[in-house]
Amino acid sequence: MKKLLAIVLSALIICAASGCTSEQKESSASGTETTQAAAVTSAAPDATAATANPALPSALEETIQSNELEGVVYATQNGKPIASYAKGTLENGTAITLDTPMPIGSVSKQFCAAAILLLQEQGKLSVNDTLDKYYPSYEQGKKLTLHNLLSMRAGIPDLTEEAGDFVKTENTEAQNIAAIKEWVFSQPLAFEPDAAYAYANVNYLLLSDIVEQVSKQKYIDFLRDSFFTPLGMNHTGSIGELASSPAWAQGLTFEQVDAQPGLTNGCGDMISNAADVTAWISALSSGKAVSADSFKAMTTDYSPETHYGYGMFLELQGGVGHYGAIGIYSAFDYINTDKQLTVVAISNNVDPVAMTGIADDVLTDLIPADK
Repeated sequence: MKKLLAIVLSALIICAASGCTSEQKESSASGTETTQAAAVTSAAPDATAATANPALPSALEETIQSNELEGVVYATQNGKPIASYAKGTLENGTAITLDTPMPIGSVSKQFCAAAILLLQEQGKLSVNDTLDKYYPSYEQGKKLTLHNLLSMRAGIPDLTEEAGDFVKTENTEAQNIAAIKEWVFSQPLAFEPDAAYAYANVNYLLLSDIVEQVSKQKYIDFLRDSFFTPLGMNHTGSIGELASSPAWAQGLTFEQVDAQPGLTNGCGDMISNAADVTAWISALSSGKAVSADSFKAMTTDYSPETHYGYGMFLELQGGVGHYGAIGIYSAFDYINTDKQLTVVAISNNVDPVAMTGIADDVLTDLIPADK
């Protein structure tokens, strides 16, 4: 586990040098896009989170208090809450509750991976498709597959600080995405496809663009129609929606996440709350979001040296999940299907490095070592 955490930390540090999962400059859409954020605004709080307030196990309470964590921690086992915690305020002074939606950073990659696999189930694409099918002018496209992007084994270089030269807040989403693709397609590969693992947000940004091409919908609309609405995820949307309807995510604004339109599409664009993320990972693992075969594909270890699947870190104390960071927010989600245990943590006062350690301690507190 400690080795895996070191790998995750490296990924987060690498991402911090890019525009996407430093996640200090993230966004998923411009104010010109048509959204359904009003539907989120009017939704009633989820009873699962609002009424669940079990006492914290003593070890978990000590972990939370020693790290002075503000935000939420929510755990269920066999579908029933076993631990819940909510403390702190958002930047405008709004109190954080279990129902509060907050940015979840790279946990968003699970949604993108699931979207690709759902389209595969529908016969509209294949993870074995090469990128030239979607980007005919991309010189490297003939040897890169969607599988390479999903598994972080593509060799496409991630965006660095130079992204600030062409990705701008005043641009539309379409302008920024076009600029990003122009830059990416002009770069040589860092290694041959499938020769190595390298965590790169741009892989998932391209995947979200492919979802739009294939579905003929805005990416966030496809997610809402396919996942959020059917699963009752009434507190989940995209950072870009804050530009046109900031009220739906209590106390958050587009400006507060210092976002550039389009920069986080697919790789770090989601805002959600504890109950919705719990519903998501539970549905994902039980065949309610994608098929059992698709979930198996997401949780297959394509990089044994790092234990990464499709939008999932694997071998996390018997389960799978992902870490996320954007601006001042950090997050973690986890599911252990053998123990029917889910854990969600979202904070606005601990950095990504601290969150990986807290997540490790939380899992240790909730999953006693076998005797």
